[in-house]
Amino acid sequence: MTKSFWKMLWREIGHSKARFISIILIIFLGVAFYTGIRATGPDMLQAATDYYADQNLATNSVQSTAGLTKNDLAVLHRHRSQVTYQAVKYLDVNQLNNNQTVRVAELPHGTLNRLTVVSGHLPRHANEIVLDQQARTLQPKLKLGATYRIATTHQLNRQFHRRTFKIVGFVNSPRYIEKTTRGVTTVGKGTLDYFALVKPGTLKTSIISRLDIGFKNLRGVTPYTARYNRLNRANTKRLKSWLKPQAKQRQAQLQRQARAKLAPTVTKVQALAQQVPANTPMLVKAQAKVKRAQAQIAGIQQPTYLFSGRAANPGYSEYHENTQRVVALSTVFPLFFIAIAALICLTTMTRMVAELRVQMGTLKALGYSNTAIGSEFILYGGLASLLGTLLGVGFGVNFFPRFIAQAYGSMYNLPAINVQYIWLDIVVALVIALACTIGSAVAVSRVDLHSLPATLMQPKAPKAGKTLWLEHWHWFWHRLNFNHKVTLRNLFRYKQRLLMTVLGIAGCMAMMITGFGLKDSIGDISVKQFNQLWHYDAIVVRNGNQTAKQERALRRQSLYQDDLVVKQSQATVERAGVANQTVTLSVPQHPQQLNRFLVLRNRQSHAAYHLSNRGAIIDEKLAKLYDVKVGDQLPVKLGNRTARQVRVTAIAENYVNHFIYLSPSYYQQVFGAKPVYNGNLVQFTKHGQRQQNAFANDLLKTAGMVNVTLLSTEKKNNFQMLDTMDLVVIIFVVAAGALALVVLYNLTNINVSERIRELSTIKVLGFYDGEVTMYIFRENLILTGLGIFFGCFLGNWLHAYILNTAETDSLMFSPGIHWVSYVYAALLTLAFSLLVMWIMHRKLKRINMLDALSSVD
Repeated sequence: MTKSFWKMLWREIGHSKARFISIILIIFLGVAFYTGIRATGPDMLQAATDYYADQNLATNSVQSTAGLTKNDLAVLHRHRSQVTYQAVKYLDVNQLNNNQTVRVAELPHGTLNRLTVVSGHLPRHANEIVLDQQARTLQPKLKLGATYRIATTHQLNRQFHRRTFKIVGFVNSPRYIEKTTRGVTTVGKGTLDYFALVKPGTLKTSIISRLDIGFKNLRGVTPYTARYNRLNRANTKRLKSWLKPQAKQRQAQLQRQARAKLAPTVTKVQALAQQVPANTPMLVKAQAKVKRAQAQIAGIQQPTYLFSGRAANPGYSEYHENTQRVVALSTVFPLFFIAIAALICLTTMTRMVAELRVQMGTLKALGYSNTAIGSEFILYGGLASLLGTLLGVGFGVNFFPRFIAQAYGSMYNLPAINVQYIWLDIVVALVIALACTIGSAVAVSRVDLHSLPATLMQPKAPKAGKTLWLEHWHWFWHRLNFNHKVTLRNLFRYKQRLLMTVLGIAGCMAMMITGFGLKDSIGDISVKQFNQLWHYDAIVVRNGNQTAKQERALRRQSLYQDDLVVKQSQATVERAGVANQTVTLSVPQHPQQLNRFLVLRNRQSHAAYHLSNRGAIIDEKLAKLYDVKVGDQLPVKLGNRTARQVRVTAIAENYVNHFIYLSPSYYQQVFGAKPVYNGNLVQFTKHGQRQQNAFANDLLKTAGMVNVTLLSTEKKNNFQMLDTMDLVVIIFVVAAGALALVVLYNLTNINVSERIRELSTIKVLGFYDGEVTMYIFRENLILTGLGIFFGCFLGNWLHAYILNTAETDSLMFSPGIHWVSYVYAALLTLAFSLLVMWIMHRKLKRINMLDALSSVD
């Protein structure tokens, strides 16, 4: 290539700066979305992988229904070449002074599950305590140096050597990467609020609550991968075989301990038998008591050992599923973006080839080869693609992963991500970008390159006009003025431009609808769940069936309006291939009154559901996760019991958390025992937050009252994290707006360039500047309207797809889009069109009519 060739190329770039920059911007936007969102999932997974490795997160845990002992530790010690382990002692308590459930654990001697100290330091003395960072969120008054007191039931208070501590630190644990969830418990309301850590020796018990285990063959293995899962299954199987003999030994140990405890009583009864006649009532009664105790000792069964992997840790599996949702989004959404960019690049390069037709003929006449002539378009498009790709990769990879991870950051206790460049995706993006420009240039210039120089050096004949089908509607056509007829003829004359413009605007409109629709779907959850479906204001939890004293204490409260006695407990749904889900199992004492306190209905038809003795009603999201339909069975596990199959009779609308509703008789049928009604759903007469707090505090002073959950507090906690989704909405709207602006500007600029002689002609004929602008703007306005119309349907589909992939396991978005969101998206699209026409109006005013009309004829 000669020096003159390069001068010609740079001159062409300088002459068409707007077109060159617009191609760069289109490629930049497409590549930024593609590489940025594609890198987000791997970046989030890498952040979790590094965190688990740094904190030495245990791979497995073991618990037992009878507790664990030093004998269990001895078994693991024999296999220390394969595992590391540590014993954990803890006690779950319900704090009666603040209505919260806390797991108080002793700091273990070991290196597994290293804590991250957020502030302060770990306990150094017996009177010091560190709290979960979540505790500070729930109780802002908890600060370093403050006094912390364990105030629970008298029986549990006796399990501590001391109950008053000084707060010396706040920590995060790798066992709980989710900020708000701390798992289930048999104490209080059934779920933990936060944990606390004290020095060893604080608890009086000698029984080990949990064994944390780290298999050495999983070091360096990436979590969540098929290899990790395969090794973990083998490790779990090996662990079960090691501890299997311990169940029988533990049973024998428990029986020996029970016999030793009973021995003094047996000795006394034997002595009594030697002193009094055989039929003495006192002796008969004592002997019967001993026999019952001995029967209970003989009936002590082997304890059940419970084995769990990391998936049992709150947030562990859900985090992976969220990253997979991001990956799912990255397979469609960025390609959708790039497809629009490709269409616009095709139109732009087609116009460039048409503009340089005379130059191509001149170069061919001078002896340049087709390859040399075509290389100008290849270099022009290639340079624009390369610059757009470099800028897009630099921006996308560094911005989108951090932005999306920050949105999820409100949900997880994980460090900031480190961005990584995924070269395969970058190469794919570059290839797509080059295909958009170079491929388009080669495709459209192929015909001209094989034409004769004499043909190329003459202006290309304008596209022939045709009679429109609208012209056959004489009653309509004759009523149009000249400008309107010209507008319609031009629209149907340039069908490629019509198609590209409509598709480009429809795509941008769809993304804006998706953005606003996401905000609607998130915002509607609060209204539908807490206003339409739930009609109670508090949940009261007791330690057993309601007593007369508790009922009087509840009804004398000034806020009290009505209540429904229920049995509520936390259960777990477990099935291979799906992350374990914690559900609230509810059994109303009087099922016929349930509809006064909550609505069980079909989400689409709003048909009401009622509890029956043939099965349970479950929430829609739970049914979706486990692919359950009416009539199917769902495995439900209460505490440490074996899972029971629950038949599904209806699937009800629900958006927050998971619920299973059963009638009393069906509960007894499934679980083999009558329900213990340990709670009340309470309705208030007023809704002041201060009055509700006073209600909870006063009620907890009554004996047997364990917990009071205020729905106003639950609403605040549940939707605080959803506020970050506004950032995602902004991303959608801004990105779609930027693309719409570039698309409209590029296509309008091409339209003006193609018809510069026509526009100059009508200016010569006396058209004013405003009339010349309207000559083009009418067409743009119609095309924008068509794009908005088709964009509504495309936006509906894209919104549904993103909702389906972006939902978390415990949350279901409302699928509807408000009509006002369509209006906002349409007005924004129209505003971008007006902005482009204002820019074009300034350009049209500067048209040099003589230069535009002079051409080679």
